[in-house]
Amino acid sequence: MIKFFLILSFIFPEEKYFLKLSKEFNIPLNEISLDKEGFEIYGHGKFRLKIFDNLIFSPVKVPSYTREMARGILNYSDSLWALSYFPFSRIDEGVRRGLIQRPVKGFIDSLKQTDLIYYFNNLLKFINAQSEYKNINDTLLMGFILILKGIKIYLKDIKTWATHISENHIEKILKGMEEEGEDGLSNPEIEKLIENTDFKIISGLSMDLSFFLQKGIEFLKKADFKTSFEINTDYGKIILGDYKNTHYDSPPYLLIIEPGGNDEYIDAGSSGKKFPLSIVIDLKGNDIYKGRSGTGICGTGILIDLKGNDKYLADKFGAGTGIFGQGIIMDYEGDDRYICDSYGQGAGLFGTGVLADLRGNDYYEGFQCVQGFGFVKGCGILLDKEGDDKYIARDDTIKYPSSQSKEHNTSLAQGTGFGVRADFTDGHSMAGGVGFLVDGKGNDKYSCGVFGQGCAYWMGSGFLADFEGDDEYKGIWYVQGAGAHFALGVLIDSSGNDRFIADINMAQGAGHDFSLGYFIDYKGDDFHKSPNLSLGAGNANGMGIFIDFEGNDEYRTKGKITLGRANIGRKGGLRDYIKCIGIFIDGQGKDKYSEKFAGNRKIWNQRPPVEPYLDSEKCIGIDF
Repeated sequence: MIKFFLILSFIFPEEKYFLKLSKEFNIPLNEISLDKEGFEIYGHGKFRLKIFDNLIFSPVKVPSYTREMARGILNYSDSLWALSYFPFSRIDEGVRRGLIQRPVKGFIDSLKQTDLIYYFNNLLKFINAQSEYKNINDTLLMGFILILKGIKIYLKDIKTWATHISENHIEKILKGMEEEGEDGLSNPEIEKLIENTDFKIISGLSMDLSFFLQKGIEFLKKADFKTSFEINTDYGKIILGDYKNTHYDSPPYLLIIEPGGNDEYIDAGSSGKKFPLSIVIDLKGNDIYKGRSGTGICGTGILIDLKGNDKYLADKFGAGTGIFGQGIIMDYEGDDRYICDSYGQGAGLFGTGVLADLRGNDYYEGFQCVQGFGFVKGCGILLDKEGDDKYIARDDTIKYPSSQSKEHNTSLAQGTGFGVRADFTDGHSMAGGVGFLVDGKGNDKYSCGVFGQGCAYWMGSGFLADFEGDDEYKGIWYVQGAGAHFALGVLIDSSGNDRFIADINMAQGAGHDFSLGYFIDYKGDDFHKSPNLSLGAGNANGMGIFIDFEGNDEYRTKGKITLGRANIGRKGGLRDYIKCIGIFIDGQGKDKYSEKFAGNRKIWNQRPPVEPYLDSEKCIGIDF
């Protein structure tokens, strides 16, 4: 048994703390978790994802798993195929293309023995292009051929994708989301669409396309652009642009390659039911993208911008959104501005959406369902590799008032997974998706209203991971590693002297109603302004965990349920026998506490706030 625990301690650094807690508070290690049986009695909803089930009942795993998933996204941030694969794998639809050999390698070798211009024109015939070309230099030609080959593979089989989803379905889905459910599809109708959708087709085809597209871009970077043209095809226009400042109206465009200029696009890289694929590659310039940029609806939409200080402006469904499809934006460098009212900046709804920004001091602004948002059977990822960035889910103007506080917006932003609770409507609840916000390094600022910053609702999973920098987090309610109603919310900050400010309720490692809320800070001198139900608080059979590994920290708290306190709430029913756990751990450092019962190198075991005190309520606080 001792060897077993030593192995776990090596795999999971947090394990040593849980072992100490187990011994100090006389709680078996396997009981430091949510109550699975109780959870299943009360929770229900289709489309629960494996990532949720694997972590929600195994809190010891959560930090290491979250950290490694986030690091994996970060390490492959410049890989289009990885950004395509990862979100599909998180909704249990990953297809491991290229496991033995990536298909593009053999194809490039075969081109050495090929008449390139002849092959190029043959590829154009497949999409019924109305022109042939002769005067294109070999490097540019290689780039075009690789991209067109990927397009051919994709279009050949995409006809079998989502044939059961009509344009009317899509119109109703979009309208329902825009108008908060009015005139949209019912929950049972959406259930049927999801159940009849083979997501692995779009997953595999998007991966195939990404292999060829990534290699094609490598040639485009080295190409000499001395010609431009426009080709009409059955799947939208193909345009090779020039260095002028160009305006592109709404699609259909199958492919746009722009070598330079300060260009303006409407719905760049946006697919739809009639035209399931759209790709835009802009190599240089300070560009403006308006509307549904990098949005895949019933198909795949890809926008890649290599250089420039760009603006991405959308009302709804923009900047890396997937709806029964995949949408991807990759912006390689520049100080960029991303503004979207709702559903964007890495949002997945019955599909996957990715926004990856690799360099620059960037600004992200939205109101709701933005900046890493995952809805039912969806995964949304916002990745920012480096730079001093600002993530704003606006709360200055009340546009989407929350049920928790009408004075604040429901943000659902900055790493939030969200599901449908239908207890009060038609009863057809659906489990939430996965939302990721991953920031590599920089001194960043995060702000939101209600629900955000590593948060989840109704069997959703939300993750915010920030690796380096002196950061500031501000939120109101259900923020900074919080979960509400059968959910998993996680915030991890790896290093830096950070400020965490939450105003009203449920924050900084707080789980409510069979939820697991998790907050971990590994290094830095941090400041916490914490409300009621915070800093490792469990409520209504939920579980909250707060761990700070090292640093000289300050904790200013208000409210009764904080610093590792649990509260089942109303007593006298079945829930009295189901666990409710609050855990607060502070490791190395000289810390300041506003509460007198807490302090350096102290252990405290608060009583629950409501009598009678139950054995199922575990209140754990310790400063090592």
